[in-house]
Amino acid sequence: MPPEEPAALPVAARDEFDMYGVQLDLGDWSYALDDTQVVYGPGWYPFHRDVQRIEQHPAHPLLTRRTDTGRTECAAVRISPDVEIRSWRNEYVVLCPLGQRTRAELRLSTTGGGPGVTTRRVTVEIDLCTQRIVIPDGCPEKLREQAEVKARRILDFLIDARSERRRGAAAPAAVLHPGLRCGGQTAR
Repeated sequence: MPPEEPAALPVAARDEFDMYGVQLDLGDWSYALDDTQVVYGPGWYPFHRDVQRIEQHPAHPLLTRRTDTGRTECAAVRISPDVEIRSWRNEYVVLCPLGQRTRAELRLSTTGGGPGVTTRRVTVEIDLCTQRIVIPDGCPEKLREQAEVKARRILDFLIDARSERRRGAAAPAAVLHPGLRCGGQTAR
């Protein structure tokens, strides 16, 4: 059976102003995991979270508690540029797993220079099997290079995470944002 063609990827119809947004130069940076309680799991997409169930608390019958089931499932995670933690707003990216493909909504800078920045939302898709990125046809030409550079960096980030998982890591460490590292260990 041939691989399923990706559905049309959305592109916002107009720009949005973000008063606290930043204009990040494409320069020499990488994406890093800016999320917690993430583990590695099986499949094309490396990031999973523990599956929990809600049960009655044994000591307090009117209360409930969450208990790990011992299983994991693919989970959306947040990534950001590795140059500074939790200051990016418009530069955060949420990765959403879709089997061997991953979708990411980018907020591409259209103008800046003063306070705030104007952005355009563009969704890209990364195919982990073929290591191919898909930029929507509707992406404005002036934003295409920015979309391609950021999508390629997302693919590189996912390849690094899969490589770390293959080396036996149970949870992200090398791809974890430096600001979330705790003495070389992940905060889980």
